[in-house]
Amino acid sequence: MSIASSKPAVPPSERAVSPEGGAPADPSPSSWDPSLDKAHLDLQAARCGQVDLETDRETLARYLRGHAQWIQRCFRPLQVEALSAETYRLQFFRMGGLGFELEPSFGVKIWPDKDYRFCLTSIELPGDEGMPYRVSCQADFQLEELQGSLKDLPTTRVHWALHLEIWLALPRFLQVLPRKLVYRVARQVVQQVTRGLSDRFTDNVCRDFYRSIGRPDCPYRLVVVEEKA
Repeated sequence: MSIASSKPAVPPSERAVSPEGGAPADPSPSSWDPSLDKAHLDLQAARCGQVDLETDRETLARYLRGHAQWIQRCFRPLQVEALSAETYRLQFFRMGGLGFELEPSFGVKIWPDKDYRFCLTSIELPGDEGMPYRVSCQADFQLEELQGSLKDLPTTRVHWALHLEIWLALPRFLQVLPRKLVYRVARQVVQQVTRGLSDRFTDNVCRDFYRSIGRPDCPYRLVVVEEKA
């Protein structure tokens, strides 16, 4: 399968990302026009939401800080390889459309929390520069302990947000198809994957946390989930 070798000026992994988990910085101006470039796609998906757990904030924070203990279980069905105390490689399942499939992988770093805010950002790993794709991922979790909770039990609300951007070099057989068709199918795949992973991750983390404190049957409550354009 032939992969186009030309690239847009600034693929996602080369854009600056704040160590505090802020949004990627705007790329430098270039003449590249994504609406005219048939050799590449730049796809984005974002979700945010809130979930309530019956626990105090510090207990949940201690659990999240020990990510080496839960990350492999909670990212299933993705495979997770620990690279250091704070970095991991995530291996995705096969995905694609229109006869083109990938099994992407990328590195992530979990930053030390600050004021009960946890940030996860993607990082470039050796060998990534040779791949026909770039993945930029950013997730934020802010813990808020609520007052006057039901049953007089402490409740912690997790405000979470996920942003995923994928830059993809298209094989030549896709470059001859209508641009709008290729973009629509690829965007649907990215949105479905983002939706499925965020929902599964939320469920896995909540259940795993309750198991870790000896309350496996305790329910969690989704407050709101929104998809962002």
